[in-house]
Amino acid sequence: MFGRLFQCMLLAGTLAAPFVVAVCDAAERPNVLLISIDDLRPELKCYGAGHILSPNIDRLAESGVVFDRCYVQVAVCNPSRASTFTGLRPDRLGCWTLPVHFRESMPDAVTLPQYFRQHGYTCEGIGKIFHNPWQDPRSWSRPHQWPDAKLTHYSPEQKAFRAKVAETIEEDDWRHNNLRGVIANAPDIDDVEHMDGAMTVMAVDRLKELSQSEQPFLLAVGYIQPHLPWCPPKRWWDKYDRDSLPLADNPYPPKNAPEVSVGTNYEMTHYADAIDVPKPHEGSVSDADARRYRHAYFASVSFIDAQVGKLLDALDEQQLADNTIVVLWSDHGWKLGEHNGWSKMTNLEIDTRIPMIIRAPEAKANGQHTNRIVESLDLFPTLCDLTGLPIPEFLDGHSAASLLNDPAAPHTGVAYSQYIWRPLIGNSIRTDRWRYVEWRDMDDATIKHQELYDHKNDPDENVNVFGQHPEVEDDLHIRVQKVLVPHKIVLRPRIHSARGTQRTNVTLNNGYDGKVRVTWINPLGQRRNTFDIPAKEKRPLNTFVGHVFSIESLDGRYHELITIGRNDEILRLGDRPMAADK
Repeated sequence: MFGRLFQCMLLAGTLAAPFVVAVCDAAERPNVLLISIDDLRPELKCYGAGHILSPNIDRLAESGVVFDRCYVQVAVCNPSRASTFTGLRPDRLGCWTLPVHFRESMPDAVTLPQYFRQHGYTCEGIGKIFHNPWQDPRSWSRPHQWPDAKLTHYSPEQKAFRAKVAETIEEDDWRHNNLRGVIANAPDIDDVEHMDGAMTVMAVDRLKELSQSEQPFLLAVGYIQPHLPWCPPKRWWDKYDRDSLPLADNPYPPKNAPEVSVGTNYEMTHYADAIDVPKPHEGSVSDADARRYRHAYFASVSFIDAQVGKLLDALDEQQLADNTIVVLWSDHGWKLGEHNGWSKMTNLEIDTRIPMIIRAPEAKANGQHTNRIVESLDLFPTLCDLTGLPIPEFLDGHSAASLLNDPAAPHTGVAYSQYIWRPLIGNSIRTDRWRYVEWRDMDDATIKHQELYDHKNDPDENVNVFGQHPEVEDDLHIRVQKVLVPHKIVLRPRIHSARGTQRTNVTLNNGYDGKVRVTWINPLGQRRNTFDIPAKEKRPLNTFVGHVFSIESLDGRYHELITIGRNDEILRLGDRPMAADK
């Protein structure tokens, strides 16, 4: 669309209108650098938070368009990323929770990078793009990469502390044999010794090589911090004075709201020094702990901000900035004591609202903010629009490209989100003034709880005013049902193993030209027991009749599902590719 793409425009000189680009050679299309930051809430200087050190993200904001009201479809990693990168709502995709991979709920879904591959792009992924550890090989032109560096850098003393706490965990506790280390660490290391710092080195190297290609690229870089555990290098902790950091203004659950509205804080209690963090309705952490947690989070943000700066510098050094669209995006927000919460996993504003910045070279609104409501799944069609690719009809999102030239241009004006706390699913609608949430039974879809928040008078959603605005409630009730149609929620996806009763031995013979990854999909439809088979090699497998395995080549060109039959002895892999991408 920009730079070299000006010559391809159908409507030259009309950049205030929605983007319309003629079909042109792939080499003339702009590149895309997609920066994904886990658990990043819009508490940055460019979003008005003066206490945060984020000069590089602020630099991107000054040269791009800041989306002040962008919302995810589910405020937890796996389904949020699946929805964003397929452009489909969770209800349609069948992916609402952490354990289920979207390939089991909708095997033929086409992801954003997969679609760009099909249209001539080289697409590469580094780090956490989809949910760990399933980085979806068919989305990438070359095998997805992780850096060979540690995340936590725990000391021997910290490891011993975890072991000591683990001895106190009862056998019937969900953390038994599953307790993690301390929740925060400040290792005295260089940035490049940290997993996220090493990721930046890899990404810069890839930008150098990709800059030499005639083919446009989409490079996705997914940082882990500020996801738990917070372990940025010590020097980033030293940039903050813990005692001066602000605490949450509303350390209490919303008044009149059901307990399910704010979740449980269980994510925090996974860690050895935070196992006693109370549920939001049961109490608050101490101010000292609250400051420690916020200090750790803010230090993590500033560390990642520095990595973003190195990526932006690399674009300039490789003379790519004028023909590369840059997107900075997060998979959801995070509560840092708001509503007594220390996690994501709700339908509230604090968890569903994310930072999103898009810099498209020569866009007229660069350096400005837009207050229009957009959804995370709008990113897929927006990038199609900006690069001149046809927008697929199967997408649920809507292009927000016009906002890059006119921040006040009309958009949908509404966002929808969902969250499951079994046995309930919460369906939410966010309009310019209101957030309405209805909690339904997952089995029969009956309404159990309702919430209404008035953002004109209560932007922090501290008081549930449902019952006080019947006309508004009736309207929002009708609107949310049209998009999030009430139905029975079945978490087990269509692809799953039968419950095996007959054991069998088979040999998997990899006839493909490269390494393949074999993943067992258990009877709940969850991926387990992954292993690789090198090219032209065999592997014996003791399993059950009716068990299902996903077979994927790491180069993204071959994939299939196999179900173990009664008479199977040797299964040759690689001969029956399913819709393999070029």
